[in-house]
Amino acid sequence: MEKKIVHIITRFINGGAEENTLITCNYSAKKGDKVYLVTGKEIDKEIISKLNPKIKVIKINNLIREINFIKDLKAMHKIFKILKFINPDIVHTHESKAGAIGRLAAFFSKTKIIIHTVHILPFLNVNFLKKIFYIFIEKSLSKITNKYICVSQGMLKESLKYNIGLKKQYQIIHSGFNIKKFKDARKNFKILKKNDINRQAKIILMIGAFEERKRHLQLIKVFLRLTKIHKNIFLLLVGSGKLFHKIKKNVAELKLSKKILFTGFKNDPENYIALSDICLMYSIREGLPKVVPQYISGGKPVITSDLPGINEIIKNNVNGYIVDMFKPNELYSKLNLLLLDSKILKRLSLGAKKTNTSKWSIDQMPIKIDQIYCKLLK
Repeated sequence: MEKKIVHIITRFINGGAEENTLITCNYSAKKGDKVYLVTGKEIDKEIISKLNPKIKVIKINNLIREINFIKDLKAMHKIFKILKFINPDIVHTHESKAGAIGRLAAFFSKTKIIIHTVHILPFLNVNFLKKIFYIFIEKSLSKITNKYICVSQGMLKESLKYNIGLKKQYQIIHSGFNIKKFKDARKNFKILKKNDINRQAKIILMIGAFEERKRHLQLIKVFLRLTKIHKNIFLLLVGSGKLFHKIKKNVAELKLSKKILFTGFKNDPENYIALSDICLMYSIREGLPKVVPQYISGGKPVITSDLPGINEIIKNNVNGYIVDMFKPNELYSKLNLLLLDSKILKRLSLGAKKTNTSKWSIDQMPIKIDQIYCKLLK
């Protein structure tokens, strides 16, 4: 059954939500569906180039992450007109801003099926007024949403905790990736531009966009403390983003440039994971970041902040540690422990290798999403 599907996303950059959308769009296009991608003006050429050429991309300049009521109304009106013209069977929204504007535009254009993927919840770890406002918006939108797709148990649990929709509206579909690629990757120092790293050094890795919620600056402060004790350690930061140059400048000011390497965005994260000894996720707000099961698939122990649903993949003292995101001493303590005790590091690495990550299979995610489409249309 051929379907007309419009995906709406706030931006199309090199990130987990965007990768999920890319995989879903390409799967539908390959099946013969008519697929449209509506996105804000923030687009990375690396990811947009991976879209099936049959997919029509429509850019909305007023669709931005920040709240701006004038631009938001203009974006919603533009999307409304697009949907009236296309007359899709399904509108599938992603990310918080596009999720709000896109679902409202779909409702006013009388689209029959409206789906929203909860990659992240906007009301977690924000100030009180923002939290109340975002919860009100999400509760209101739940009345026009046919189905929610959650990337983790944590996102489902938090949504229902605040009475956003009903449990029957939700389905969990984990973010997909090529698990075999991460399991098969092998250590290769040649991928680093700076090839003067001591091969015996302990390499700490964090992959993530340079945004405030990822908290690179807080991580660097912890790493600085560790360098006072451990001379043979190295921090590898993989990713790009608005704060890239600011954080790089901060590293230079702290005289850590020889200890911290910025690689920029990379299409082969599996090779950087293979190179590392310890992997990190220190974000303050996420769904269930795809990079964490990628770390685990690569057989690396993970230290992560206590994000909702993170215990689906990280088990304390088995394949890593979950630390309080507001207590940097906990991150310092666990990193210090693994750097000091090679036996514990080896045991957690083995635990990571033994962890089953099959529910994050790239083959399963788009199939399950397509099954939702077909079921709702019937």
